[in-house]
Amino acid sequence: MAVNHRTEWAGGLILVLLITPQGMAEDPAAGRELFEQEWVFVEREPTFAEFDTVGPMSLPRRSGGERRMRHGRRPPHHEEGRHWTSERQVDAQWFPADGLGPMHNAVSCAACHPGGGASGVIHNVTHITVDPRSPFFDDADDRQGRGALRHSIMEFFPGLVSGNTLSFNTIVHDASTRPGYDEIRQRLSVGVTNGLPSEWFDSQQRSVEAIAEQPVIAGRYESLDYYLSQRNTTPLHGMGLVEMISLDRLNAIALSQTRSSGGLISGRVAGKYGWRGQVDTLSGFVAGACAKELGLNVGDTIRQSDDPADPRYVSLAPDITTNQVADLTSYVAGLPAPNMQMLSGEERKQVRRGKKVFHSIGCATCHIENVIPAKGIYSDLLLHDMGAELQDPLPAPAYQLASSSSANPAGAYSNRYGRGGGTVSKPGAERDRRGPRGDRGRSNSRSEDVVVATGTPLAIPMDYPQQPQFPRGEVSEVDLKVRYPLSWDALQREWKTPPLWGVADSAPYLHDGRAETLVDAIQWHGGEAAPSKRNYLRLNDGQQRLLIVFLNSLKAPGH
Repeated sequence: MAVNHRTEWAGGLILVLLITPQGMAEDPAAGRELFEQEWVFVEREPTFAEFDTVGPMSLPRRSGGERRMRHGRRPPHHEEGRHWTSERQVDAQWFPADGLGPMHNAVSCAACHPGGGASGVIHNVTHITVDPRSPFFDDADDRQGRGALRHSIMEFFPGLVSGNTLSFNTIVHDASTRPGYDEIRQRLSVGVTNGLPSEWFDSQQRSVEAIAEQPVIAGRYESLDYYLSQRNTTPLHGMGLVEMISLDRLNAIALSQTRSSGGLISGRVAGKYGWRGQVDTLSGFVAGACAKELGLNVGDTIRQSDDPADPRYVSLAPDITTNQVADLTSYVAGLPAPNMQMLSGEERKQVRRGKKVFHSIGCATCHIENVIPAKGIYSDLLLHDMGAELQDPLPAPAYQLASSSSANPAGAYSNRYGRGGGTVSKPGAERDRRGPRGDRGRSNSRSEDVVVATGTPLAIPMDYPQQPQFPRGEVSEVDLKVRYPLSWDALQREWKTPPLWGVADSAPYLHDGRAETLVDAIQWHGGEAAPSKRNYLRLNDGQQRLLIVFLNSLKAPGH
């Protein structure tokens, strides 16, 4: 069974650019309607993949015992007694789209982005990440290989399996339009010591305090270590300007930071969207949200998440077309960027003094005011090491973008056998439970070997902990910076600098919403931002107050 390291849109996906047919203009007004539309699930007949594929094709009985296809038609190329073995053989025209879901976190874009802004932790996205060093993967060889591995994962959390591919991470959706998911979702608490707090896991009861107290929850299923973490909704204002920022400019900023700081601050260029910069384009960001947050098939390019409660359930028909996504992207791109508010003379004086404090303690090194054409963005859109306290299981992408059409490996694509890039065989005699697990490929000699997709970063060797924990173990700063600078573990500490325009109206703060206030957010800073935090803590009360006055002047549009 293939194992794939799937990144989050926003958290997840690295998505292809959706291109509008040449000459067709996007319609922002139509995009706004799509943004505000509340999607619904459309009950439909099962697809062929849900029918018996062992014997001749059988169809579910309707009332009165009648067996027939939708509209009384047979599928194309139907032959009596033919065995249908793949849902991809079925033309989507024979079945209607299913609309919302089945897996979803909201029913509309506006639910998570009211007015194009951010939202509280009630709309956080929960992720599950599997530790690649888990003995579970080696133990699979003793359980008759990949078939037993797949079966075991399906019993635990089938959302990690899609077809014959096991992912190291996926979204734990809040809801499903079909039965059976709630029970599966609750299974995740079984491997967690003392269970999952409802104030952390239940979207309706989720609180900032619970997340701040336990940002990452570690669990263990058999010998598989897994971690649960969250992502907070980001505001969408000014996205059109962000899209226009060139990668050449970002690379120049990264080089300037490295030189001026003597390497203490070293930004890395990935995508411009998502907390980890894991999405390259605005259209990819929007399309990924449609597929993963709303469960909409986007044309023929991006599929909705599988139903973990019923792996046979397949929906092939588009729920939203690529042209509609282009309209939606056009609307999002047109959301205005925040501007400086009208202030009285005394207020302007206070803000100017606060801005000087902002610069004096080093915040402006990464929170750059203007990145043309995005004036007032207060971000460099680069990835930075933010320290151990902000470490999160799902790592940042391990590539460095040099242009909008390239993603150059940054030295992270290696594996424990010293190979880099490509797909390599897994030697049966060279297994060490503590060894870093990197890129591995299908063995030529053993078809049942578990394989890991190319591009999985090396994981630093660590002892198997007696109890599940995150981080898995202690790693020295020297190892992180020198020996394993782009390892699985080092990349867990990297975050894209969030823009501060509109920050006064986008609480709670940080990637999972753990910070209730701006002061809380500052105090969580570490890593490359540690000197700025220390400088902040040395300020007197009046200077700290002026800094917050400045940040509170960065209002979202309409506020």
